[in-house]
Amino acid sequence: MNNFKYVKVLLTSIDSGSFTRAGEILGYTQSNITQMMKSFEDDLGIPLLIKTKKGVEPTSEAKQLIPAMRAMVSQEERFLQEADEIRGLRRGTIRIGSYGSTSAAWLPGVISYFQKEFPEVSFNIIESGQEDMLLSLMHGSIDIALMSRPEHNEVEFIPVVDDPMVVVFPPGHPLSSFDYIPLSELSRYPLIMTYPDFDTDAQKVIQAAGLESSVKYSFRDDIAVLSMVESGLGISVLPELSIERFSGQYDYRMLRPESYRSLGIGVRSIKEAGPLTRSVINYIKEHVR
Repeated sequence: MNNFKYVKVLLTSIDSGSFTRAGEILGYTQSNITQMMKSFEDDLGIPLLIKTKKGVEPTSEAKQLIPAMRAMVSQEERFLQEADEIRGLRRGTIRIGSYGSTSAAWLPGVISYFQKEFPEVSFNIIESGQEDMLLSLMHGSIDIALMSRPEHNEVEFIPVVDDPMVVVFPPGHPLSSFDYIPLSELSRYPLIMTYPDFDTDAQKVIQAAGLESSVKYSFRDDIAVLSMVESGLGISVLPELSIERFSGQYDYRMLRPESYRSLGIGVRSIKEAGPLTRSVINYIKEHVR
């Protein structure tokens, strides 16, 4: 039994939610995937996947094995990368968790460089919020995360930039008369925010001002929030990087007192990271400003 191959197929099927999508990612037919998973279940003696109307889901038995399987895949990929580096090669796949803003601002330069210098390197980008990225790092389903500094020391964090938190509002709004907007002014207007577990930095600002009850609407991503602000339905608190990368009809000011998020790179363990992961981390540290 090729444990590594079967485990990788199983995890890809779980992450993508279907045999068809897993086959597209890994270069197998749906029939191949089905046969491999049947053989894997027979070898282990336990059921691993449940077929649903939406695709496939892990069984309770498989869920217990997922952390160990992810660790196994990470170690195998690190071994292969180390061997390639010894031979003077650099190839493989790096899995990056990212906000939409860091994807837009940081990743084009990263991917362009590696495509030019190391064309056999591929990137799997998973856009999500802070809490999801933390869990993904700890479970080993991503290699690095472009994220804010975690509140606790669940993972290692490498700071890159300090990104200002700003108040966003429609053109001609009364807040445009301020050079810096006091926190006390925010209570006068309905707030439109991202979900608390998606953007923990904006949530900290709202909590510090005691404005949880002023939040009128909540959304998963910054673009939806900005669209609502454009429509005159309220104001928001967002990182400056988010609004700089998405053009629209709105204005913004910094807060008083000033507030920043420490934006950088999260990794489960730099010491245990493979050479490809370390190369991407070093590139971001040296070139992102």
